[in-house]
Formats: sequence, C-alpha cells, structure tokens
Amino acid sequence: MKLVNKYIFGLFALLALLSACSIREDVTNEPPTVADTKVRFELFTKAGTYGLPVSRAGAEESTVDRQPWVLVFQGTGGTASFVEAVRAELYNNKTYVYLEEQTGVCQLLILANPPSQFYVNNVGYAYTADNFADVLGGHDLTYACQNLLTESLNNPQNTVPYVGQKLPMSDLVSIPKIAVSVTIPQINLERVVGKIVVRNTDPDFILEGVTSVMNAPKQGMFYNLTGILQQNIGAGNLIEYRESDEQYSADIVEAEMITATEQSTKTNPLYLYESHTQTNDTYLIIRGTYKGGTYFYKMAFVDDGRNVLSILRNTEYVFTITSVRGEGFATVADAKKSLASNTNLDFTVLVRDDSSYEMMSNNEYYLGVSNSHFEVYAPAGTGETYTAVTLITDCKTLFPDKRTITSLTSGLEIVSPAGGIIPINTTAACDVQVKMAAGFTTGEIEVYLGNLRKVITVTRKDRVASGATTITEFIENGYYISAHVEDYDNHKWLQLAPGDGIVRNDPDFIYVDDGKITLKVERGIGSVRDGTIYVSARKDNKTQKIKVYITQATRQT
Repeated sequence: MKLVNKYIFGLFALLALLSACSIREDVTNEPPTVADTKVRFELFTKAGTYGLPVSRAGAEESTVDRQPWVLVFQGTGGTASFVEAVRAELYNNKTYVYLEEQTGVCQLLILANPPSQFYVNNVGYAYTADNFADVLGGHDLTYACQNLLTESLNNPQNTVPYVGQKLPMSDLVSIPKIAVSVTIPQINLERVVGKIVVRNTDPDFILEGVTSVMNAPKQGMFYNLTGILQQNIGAGNLIEYRESDEQYSADIVEAEMITATEQSTKTNPLYLYESHTQTNDTYLIIRGTYKGGTYFYKMAFVDDGRNVLSILRNTEYVFTITSVRGEGFATVADAKKSLASNTNLDFTVLVRDDSSYEMMSNNEYYLGVSNSHFEVYAPAGTGETYTAVTLITDCKTLFPDKRTITSLTSGLEIVSPAGGIIPINTTAACDVQVKMAAGFTTGEIEVYLGNLRKVITVTRKDRVASGATTITEFIENGYYISAHVEDYDNHKWLQLAPGDGIVRNDPDFIYVDDGKITLKVERGIGSVRDGTIYVSARKDNKTQKIKVYITQATRQT
C-alpha cells in the first residue's frame, strides 16, 4: 500500500459565533419582561457553508438551529454543578437566551440541532427544562457529558442516521460570571458524528457501495469533555448499519460514478458516532465488481501501517481504494470471517478534522484564522519577517474603525498587511507578517473586524541547536490531536511520532488518541534550515490550531 496521505484541512467544519454584551433593557416587540435575576444574551449564529462541500444526499451538515439549548454549570472543570437548562428564543428574527444571574465562574454547554429526544441511563426524554433538571440536578459537568446521550439507533439500522436532517452539534464555553457586564465568547460548534466516504481509483475495480457497517456505536455523547474515547462499550451498545433485507442484496449507501475510472460515496456518506474501532471491532463491508465478478471486501479503520484509526466527531475519513489485487468474498458472511483490510485490497486514508481555519462569524460575514497560536524557534532582533497567521474573510463592509490587525505587545511589530488594515471584498487569504525586536519572548496580536475579534498568541524560543532535538510541547497544557509537516518532501529532517517517540511510517502526519505527539528534529547540516509544522490541539475545551516555525542552527564541522 502507498503511504497514507492525510491532511488536516478544511472540510467537515462548521463554526458558529455566540457573542454579544448581555443586556437587560426592554425592547419593543421582543421577549416579555422577566425576573430581575435573569440576564439576556443575544445569540449570533452563521448558518452558511463557507463554501465548503456539502453532501447532496447526506445530512444538512452546515445548518444550525437558531434555538439551541444552553445548559449552565457553575464552577470550573468537570466538577462544575448543574444550575439550569434554557432554550434560546426567537423574537423579531433575533435569538436570545435568558440565564439566571451567577456570581462565580460558569460553563455553558451548548446543544444545537438536538434530535427529538435525549437519553440518560437508556431512558429517552423530551427536550424540556424540567427534564434536564430532573436528570442533571445534583450532578456535575463530568456526569452530564458522560451520561447525556443522543437518541438510540436501531439494530440493525436500515437507514444512515441523520440523512436529510441537521447534525447534532455542541460546544462548551466558560465565562467568569453571568451578569450584564459579561460577553459570551465565540462558540465553535462541532458535529457529534464522524463522516465516512469510500472511493475507488483502480480501473480494474468498480465500487458499487458500502453494504454494511459492523459494530458501530448506537449512541453518542453530545459533548466529549475529555476527548478520550470509551473502549469496549459492549455488544449491547453496538449495532449494524445495513439494508432491511438479511441477504444483503442492496447496499446501505451506493457509490456514484465520478469518471470512467473513479467511483465514490461522497454524495451518500456514512455518519458514525465516536468509536475506538479496535476495541469495538468496527469495520466496513464494501461491494464491488472485479474483472466481471461481484465480491465483498472487509475494510478496517486503519492507516497504511495498519495502525488503528478511531472514529472521532466532526472528522471526515476518505478511504480511497488504489489497488485491488484479487477477488473478494462471494458473500457478506464469508467477508465477516475474513481478516480486515485483506491483502487483496489496498487503500489510502485522508483524514480531515475540523477545518484548516478557526472560524468565527455573525449573520453577515465570517472571519477565519489559520492558527490562534504561533510558536517560533528563531532569534529576535534580526529584522527577519515571519508569517504569524493567515486570515480569510468574506466581509464586504468597509468598517471605518474595526478592520484592524494590531500588536498588543511591545517588541512585536505588524509588517503586513499595510497599515494593519484587513483587506475586504476578496476571499483571498491574507498573510499577517511580523517582526520581533531583541528580547521579545511572548506577545499577542489582535484581529478586529466589525464585531468579530480574535487574539493570536505568539511565543518565541531560541533557534533549535544543530544536534538532534525532540520537542513534545507546542502549547502549554495542550492535549494534541494531530499534526503535519508542511512540504514534507523538502523537510524530511522534521519527523512526527506518537508520545513514545518511535517514528512510524507516517512521519509527515500523526494522528493520536492519547493527546501526546513528539516532533523529532534530525541533526543539522552545514547551513541554517527552517520548516513549519501545524498542530491541532484541545485546550480549555476548545480545538486550537498551532503553527510551529522552526529554524535550526548550522552544524559545526
């Protein structure tokens, strides 16, 4: 099999903004007067697609319900106590939520696009404030995240879940208190399911479709607080996706002919809840025609090195069959008994998680940044210019004041764009270039466009020494998900590995389940060299993108 070609680029992503100063004054034709202890927040959401692909026959992947549920927990971390559940309301085409005043730190669990019921301890409940209070009262955030589950699928599941429907989404934000002076930070909604696409490029094989998914989770957590997947969830919590007929005469999703030599299920994707596929033994059975005969093949969720790929929420997995070197099995029953990813079937995997940009938006336009942290290993005071972050926006409004990129720290200078003014009326990416004065170590860049604001943190460390070096921390207290080396063919001296530091056969891209990633920098050469790594991490309950720019000193001979 070819090496896995995996990138964390922008597909399967929707990010919504929920930010506005809280207000309590009465407004004509708006919600009735409520108790003085309630604080009103206006919610801003973007229900567009940002130009990202959408599956025609799949779910409404980029649609957001404008009346999400807001679950309030008082305190920090997983021990925060449940306070109340409130559904946002629509008035005059605006969205508001009324939350009880709280003097201490609160965490808001946002549930968007909820299905008809939520489940706790295998019991289904309608979405009401009383039901949330009954099942979550006296419990903390950890309990809520572990036990608040989506609607249970059938076994067998005869249709792909959520096709033609909105995908459930969630996020968690922290605020210092619930008061009129507080602004709710942006909400980065993530879908609770992963998306699976299978395609074929072998001219001797015709992909007909995915016949079944075996051992898929029947439910999913609305929000995964730790990012850790539950293992061995038990046979009673696993189901099969297949058509209603037990003879497997039809496929659960059909492939579409793209070209004369390519077929794909892109327009008929699968949606799966998060799964540790190795312990749950989750796999696909596909159907295809090989040299005139129709056969079944068993595909595990593994990369080219047979390393298991767990199915994560808000992540797309594209399995491309590159070579079919023999006949499959005549029946699904025989394929089930075979080894997964058998020797007659080679494929590569493209993993797309979240987005290549961190996005925020309002009802008019969006603003995206390629990374919210820039980690640079280089000397300061040299006059060298560095691209700290890249911006994209579809804004067309010429804001007279708030259309700026500003350094909030002395010693960190914005070089471009000119005057620190964000270009508008263009969807072209805009590089933000900076210079660092002597002595600079840490700072911040503020990006302000209308009412959208993003702060980019910048940290400088000394140039990497010429000897072999290992880096395991890219941001303080980060839980790492994946990373890739930019232009790896010309930067093979930068190699990624899991937490144990052992380089596998995918050093250009690493995707881990335990939050640990190692960057190995090989011994230097006779000249200074540089390279860039992008890391996706979880910190403070947010997915964050980190750009790491490394320069390495010259090796002395």
